[in-house]
Amino acid sequence: MVTFVILHYKTIDETLKCLSTIKDTLDGEYNTIVVDNHTLDDEQKEMIEQYTKDIIVLDDNLGFAKSNNIGAHYAISKYNPDFLAVINNDVYITQSNFIEIIYNDYQKYQFDMLGPWIESPGDSCNPFPVIYGKDNIISAIRKSKKLVKIYNNIMLYFLLEMYIKIKHLIKKPTRLSNAPDIKHNVPLHGCAIIFSKKYYDKYSDVFYDDTFLFHEEEFLYDRLIKDHLTSIYDPNLRVFHQEGTSVKKSSSSQRKSKLFKQQEKIKSLEKLLQQL
Repeated sequence: MVTFVILHYKTIDETLKCLSTIKDTLDGEYNTIVVDNHTLDDEQKEMIEQYTKDIIVLDDNLGFAKSNNIGAHYAISKYNPDFLAVINNDVYITQSNFIEIIYNDYQKYQFDMLGPWIESPGDSCNPFPVIYGKDNIISAIRKSKKLVKIYNNIMLYFLLEMYIKIKHLIKKPTRLSNAPDIKHNVPLHGCAIIFSKKYYDKYSDVFYDDTFLFHEEEFLYDRLIKDHLTSIYDPNLRVFHQEGTSVKKSSSSQRKSKLFKQQEKIKSLEKLLQQL
């Protein structure tokens, strides 16, 4: 059996679409758990209950790792599944034989973690380009701190946005893409990871539990390297990642969102640096 753990935050339409694609597409045995990061109202909860009664409503927004860990603990305790498929609420299943591919891959590779080909309007892809190694992490922290200073200044932010727009008009940015072949022991994108029972029996939490948002992939990759785990990227396993394109923001809220993102990245990277 496969248990899907789906993290919900604000965007009810995406969560319902995620659940409906699972219900309408999948063959095989599965169940679904929704973890709400303190945003569901009663009406929205009733909508989700059309798909699953396993809804965990948190008393606060705990971010990505902690909330998914709570969902994973619940799934393991209640269902003890063969696999935990931890996916974002804007990830949609597109294959009826998705579960069959997971089982076939486990028979071949005895993986701890499995990642799919990610179709996306953005840069979601596998293998995931992690920031790893002390020098690279320190460099990334410095870059984020510079961006924090810029985003805290409205004029500097405006100038940076204009520069980026002009730069992209002159030369379009290179988009990341999925590898065409199966890859072994590579970092995987956190929007959709399948953890085997072999993996979750080894650890108290599926994700490193002490971050709020961002760079969860780096912590998993660090665990992969240090504990000699097996990760597999299989391009035959496929999902679609909407990647938050449905929400349009004002210039002011975009600036604040980018500021928050960089601040959280710094916190996560500093914790990662301590672990190395």
